[in-house]
Amino acid sequence: MKRRALAIGAAGTILIGIVALALLGAGGIVAWEYSNSDAFCANVCHSVHPEETRAHQASFHAEVHCVECHIGRLSTLHMMALKPEHVKELWGVIVGYERPLVSTTLRPARQNCEGCHNPTVVHFDSIVVRKHYDTDPASSESATRLILHTGVGTIREKPTEFKGIHWHITNDVSFIAADPQRRTIPWVQVKTADGKTRTYVDATAKAPPGGFKAEDARRIECFDCHNAVGHPFPNPADAVDNAIATGRIDRSLPSAKARAVELIAAAEKVSGPVEERAKTFDKLIADNAAKAAAKPDQKDAETKFDRTMEDILLASTFEAKGITWKSFPNHTGHKDFPGCFRCHDGKHFDEQGDAIRLQCTLCHDLPQVTREKGKGSVPSTIVAGVSPPESHEAPNWMRDHRLSVDASCAACHGKTEYGQDGGGFCSNPACHGRTWPALDLNAEPKSPANAPAKG
Repeated sequence: MKRRALAIGAAGTILIGIVALALLGAGGIVAWEYSNSDAFCANVCHSVHPEETRAHQASFHAEVHCVECHIGRLSTLHMMALKPEHVKELWGVIVGYERPLVSTTLRPARQNCEGCHNPTVVHFDSIVVRKHYDTDPASSESATRLILHTGVGTIREKPTEFKGIHWHITNDVSFIAADPQRRTIPWVQVKTADGKTRTYVDATAKAPPGGFKAEDARRIECFDCHNAVGHPFPNPADAVDNAIATGRIDRSLPSAKARAVELIAAAEKVSGPVEERAKTFDKLIADNAAKAAAKPDQKDAETKFDRTMEDILLASTFEAKGITWKSFPNHTGHKDFPGCFRCHDGKHFDEQGDAIRLQCTLCHDLPQVTREKGKGSVPSTIVAGVSPPESHEAPNWMRDHRLSVDASCAACHGKTEYGQDGGGFCSNPACHGRTWPALDLNAEPKSPANAPAKG
């Protein structure tokens, strides 16, 4: 009997141990999964701007979790080894810290972006049509058509095809940024396949003590340009254009775009919890509607306008005081922020005085604009047997082309008539008559005494 009791006791103990280990293992798995959830990352581990989580949910990467970008798509053991590096963020939650405007934890692109975006796959160029609405009573429409040179993969292996937006991921490009958000890039170095190195320095930049050093540079990553794909905060005026184009704002309302722009300006400095902002915007929108005095048959359109504008204003304002959508630069493109012009700005020169190539057609065809009211753009004329002159491939062409105009230009571009109202090749409304962030076509090359140091 004693042996039987002992055996039963031992078996029970082992069974209890197995159950306990199973429960402990299951609990560990649940805890591990929770520690990888977006809720844990954004609220428990550390606090980000609450608007960032909402922006993520509305982004193209809504199904991509925080850990996939900030720790990487790695093996479980590798992730376990990396997790302790983020403990310092938990301490900030406990003692309090300022919510960040930039991430310092993104893993190299090969450990996150390339888990979905295979860089060796051939992609073809893309056609994009962007609509814009003026602030006149009719909210007149203009459409800009762009062919984006996004091709990558084997198509870029031919030496003659080393152009396009994704040229940067097939070449060894390093840079030094002057600020944490990488809004300003004064130093760039390119290593070509033949082993040669070219270093470019911003002619207007002030070098740090000791000069720029190659060992301080970082190799360019996908997210150095595509930095807003996970938490986009678009220009609210662009959001209004999109709302009109998709019918969420009825363009038949008089001065619909102008009214929307007026509301955006009034809301720009509004901050606080989302509930408080909603109340403020309700009043602003009501006052705006009262001044507009919409017709009775436009009541439904007015209601839709009010609802859409509240959504846009809430998405472009923040709980924290002093923070706006402009606090989160988007480095893709070059409309609201320097973006591409951080380097391709006409003032980054090498020792020979050659600029980093500033040519619109490197990344996209010349934009073609169709305007509802007024003239649009005029494309180049294709002339049989005539190829673009070599001067068009010169590194400083965009800087110098205005000084090189002669009678021969008319063969492809027609009569030379400068302006911004369309109707001629040299008066493209998408290019001229506006200021581009950080673009400087008047900067002169550095003197030999200030030539970039070799790294």
